[in-house]
Amino acid sequence: MQSFIWGSTIPLCIRHDTSAIPYLVNVPRNSYLPLLLPRLNSFFRHNFGGRGVKEDANVNNKFVNATSFSYDGILLKNLPVGLLYDLYQPLLPWQLSLGNGPLYEMHDTFINSVKEADFVRNGTAKGIMSMSKENSTQLWNSVQDNDFRAFHKIHQVLLNPPTPLKHIPLRLYVPSVPNATTGFSSFNVIQMLVPPITASQEIQSVGSALSLTLPTLFPSRGEEILAQPILHGAPVPFHAPLIDLMKEAAYADGWLHVCIRMLDRQIIVLPKSTVQGSIID
Repeated sequence: MQSFIWGSTIPLCIRHDTSAIPYLVNVPRNSYLPLLLPRLNSFFRHNFGGRGVKEDANVNNKFVNATSFSYDGILLKNLPVGLLYDLYQPLLPWQLSLGNGPLYEMHDTFINSVKEADFVRNGTAKGIMSMSKENSTQLWNSVQDNDFRAFHKIHQVLLNPPTPLKHIPLRLYVPSVPNATTGFSSFNVIQMLVPPITASQEIQSVGSALSLTLPTLFPSRGEEILAQPILHGAPVPFHAPLIDLMKEAAYADGWLHVCIRMLDRQIIVLPKSTVQGSIID
């Protein structure tokens, strides 16, 4: 399943307001939009004003390198491309605009997320912290190059530490009130320490984890379920063991980034008292 996910791409149509010519590209689900910036800035500088002019001093004085991406006026966060697509569910190819918003340091952002996932799994980040410089560099390079074989070799070390697994790195993206201008919802990111085994000594499933974290949307029994978990563009079976999902379908940073999609297409504002975890965003 991992190799299939790494081979999945999302078609993008990227525009800059200085050019009439868009940039078309297929981007891996596990990748990040800022990794496209060097080639995008080169492309739009060359096609400044919609003309195929060559780079020169005059163009450079007018063209300002882009640093951010937006969709229908929404500044996109520094999240995996596949996760962003699942959050906004746009038509394909996805129409994005380049702008001059915050510039993210991709390497540090990614490695910090890997450290957080390692800490959640083991109660310590020694796995990634003790990794050699060569392996740490290879881990990041494999994401940049979308090289699953190189990634798998390093990531398997992180997933198989000498100590038992403590918790599953799980983040839930829950829609909140739609923006009055765009009509799109913002999202609360909910995180909770979910053990691989339940209190009744059963294997933690997707359904039991959701009932534990969002009981209003996913009641344990006898009540109607109001939402559906989405991972890598597909509904997640409630009976799926969470530990297996972590090993096979986590994003490159080690997290299970799960979108919560309302079944009736309506937004429910969840009181904090009904969320059994931390709202981190």
